[in-house]
Amino acid sequence: MRLKLQTAVTAKADKRMHHETVKNLWRGFTLTCSVLSLEDGPENTFVLGNCQIPHLPEGKEYALEITSAGAAVIGQDYGGLMRGYISLLMKIGYNNLDEGQEDLFVEACSEVSRYKLKNRMIHLCVFPETELHFLKQMVRLCGVLQFTHVVIEFWGMLQYDALKELAWPQAYSKDQIRDVIRQVRELGMEPVPMLNQLGHAAMSRAILGKHTVLDQNPRLQTLFTPDGWAWDIYSPKVRKLLKALRAELYDLFGPGEYIHIGCDEADYYILNRETRKDIGNYLHDLTTEVACERRRPMMWMDMLLEEVPESSPRYFGSATAQEAAERRSKLAPETVCVDWQYIPKNAPVESLTSLKDCGHDVIGAPWYIDYGYKNMIDTLVQYDMFGVMMTTWHVLCNETPQIVELARYLDISLFSWEGSCKPFYVASSILRRVSFDGCNYLQAGWKQKQIEV
Repeated sequence: MRLKLQTAVTAKADKRMHHETVKNLWRGFTLTCSVLSLEDGPENTFVLGNCQIPHLPEGKEYALEITSAGAAVIGQDYGGLMRGYISLLMKIGYNNLDEGQEDLFVEACSEVSRYKLKNRMIHLCVFPETELHFLKQMVRLCGVLQFTHVVIEFWGMLQYDALKELAWPQAYSKDQIRDVIRQVRELGMEPVPMLNQLGHAAMSRAILGKHTVLDQNPRLQTLFTPDGWAWDIYSPKVRKLLKALRAELYDLFGPGEYIHIGCDEADYYILNRETRKDIGNYLHDLTTEVACERRRPMMWMDMLLEEVPESSPRYFGSATAQEAAERRSKLAPETVCVDWQYIPKNAPVESLTSLKDCGHDVIGAPWYIDYGYKNMIDTLVQYDMFGVMMTTWHVLCNETPQIVELARYLDISLFSWEGSCKPFYVASSILRRVSFDGCNYLQAGWKQKQIEV
């Protein structure tokens, strides 16, 4: 049995779905052959045609029912509803796309969400080379891949009021970023602001020698360690500034549960015997203050993991066993431990298992290497940990297909044909469907050019 789709359809849906993103998704996944209109429907539901709303089993994010008479989605909340709606879109097929002879359909089925992990996060970096169009495309891709949270980190690319030198002259305005955040929410994901509160204070990649603040105003050196890479944790001025910057992010991003505070790779403190003893107290003060702001601080774990010898399965840590335990004990209870590891070669991943009883929610943060994220996800599932956060860094424009590969491993419902295809083809097929304004040569795909010169 199949549900045949008309070139113009009307559905009854939760009022929160009545926006252009939902309608544009329909148009994109019907390959511009159909237009969706919406009428008011019950909360957390989407009903097309004559179809009973399915039962939503406990613990599932959505349930989807498709018959020859219609289709219906119910979500546990708005996010679940949107993910069920996206799963419906993924199932749209076609026999004919010629104008006036359109023949689109959806095969009848019943489906409930089957994600391996409840919290599926992705970390997107906004560099000076990150075009706004590309950022929006990546947000839509993440929505279609059914992530639950999008962590956005600005590398000198957001105009702050509290310190203008934190932005390069070409940085995006808050109004430009509000449009990105709006789309995150409309796709059923939570936008999470990120601002490094210890290391990476240069808001640039150190390997290239740039410093967003000091290259524009050397007189601001007193805000940083002598190398410029970390914030001066002893300075009341710095603490006041960081608090003001967080307040700006809260206002920009709107209501939310988290803020990512970074706190990795503060080498000046780690390599200095006198200063490394003060890291724990600083993290206590910082995480406690953030928790009082009614946000859960997320932070990278490298300075709170024990460094292991070369003979052990490798993971990255930069503390003695005593330091790691002491620093973790000083974190506010609300803190979420985010363990970034690029190449964990074995499962269970040793760094994750060392954190499983630390008293905090734990997230594994893999990179693009397939055995790395598979080992991490297997470990997170085995020990029932809090979730996963895909880290993308500066190479997102090269490795976009790997996000699809990670989604596959999380049991995301994608195209019926995608299992026999490389992730390149799946990623490009999704991006074409979410290119709401169309794509010229430079905007198509995930690289501006086919040949770099």
